[in-house]
Amino acid sequence: MQVTAIGTSGGRPTSQHGTSCTYLRLFGDELLLDCGEGSVQRLMRHDASPNVDAVLISHFYADHTLGLPGLVQALEMNERDRPLDIHVPERRTQRVVDMIDGAYEWPSYPINVEGYSGNDPAIRTDEYTVSAFSTPYTEHSHGLVVKETERREFLAADARALGLDPGPKYGRLQNGQAVETDDGRTITPADVLSDPKPGRKIVYTSDTRPTADVVDAASDASLLIYHAMFTGEQAERARSTGHSTATEAAQVASESGSQRLWLTHISPRHEGDEQAMAERAEAVFEGDVAVVRDGDTTDVTRG
Repeated sequence: MQVTAIGTSGGRPTSQHGTSCTYLRLFGDELLLDCGEGSVQRLMRHDASPNVDAVLISHFYADHTLGLPGLVQALEMNERDRPLDIHVPERRTQRVVDMIDGAYEWPSYPINVEGYSGNDPAIRTDEYTVSAFSTPYTEHSHGLVVKETERREFLAADARALGLDPGPKYGRLQNGQAVETDDGRTITPADVLSDPKPGRKIVYTSDTRPTADVVDAASDASLLIYHAMFTGEQAERARSTGHSTATEAAQVASESGSQRLWLTHISPRHEGDEQAMAERAEAVFEGDVAVVRDGDTTDVTRG
């Protein structure tokens, strides 16, 4: 899993940083979490492809959505022919249609606009799911959880002890099929697979206050991407506008048992204060902390 910060400014773009957009590359798929103004140009600038498989929008404020019509048109001009999936809060699907219709003609390639809720995954594959959780920012705002499917390791030594030599039967067992030994005994996958091990987990909070539901959604995250708009001096403004400070983000990371913390969606008034914000978060959270800016990238590896 590779994560690249494409837009990290909160509220409005600046000369150096664009508005909310995060790019994920995982298991051959490419996803965007939000698509702020100018995302197409910044995707190319930071070695990430605009030719994504899906876009997931956390909520419909302009700094999270204005890049979507431009992305749709850029893909049209690049002669895309495969579908683009756009996932939005379930009561916001018409807004996507209106945005695209209002900016350009509907593209020639298929666009699937899907509404998600917190009940079922917005995306489900054999390798991972993407699910939503409600945040208290607006009536229809969400964070997103990208979770690798639990995996079970093949215990080759156990298989050999049961009389199975390396070969096609190993593959069938790993695919969930029972096999027989040369002397007629049945070996099931449970006999040669480890207990399930949790997969990697990336949590993207979008704009939020630090609530118990957010902590629960972020539990045991490999990487928590938290929208920390303000420093501690702006704590009252953070509360009144539904945002969080860097310290509050670190508290969520600590309480949720997250391994790493990315602070993003930084107010333009705090450009140049990144080191101070990181230090405040580090005073609360013992894991790795980074205040990310456009173009920062990381690999989320298995533990």
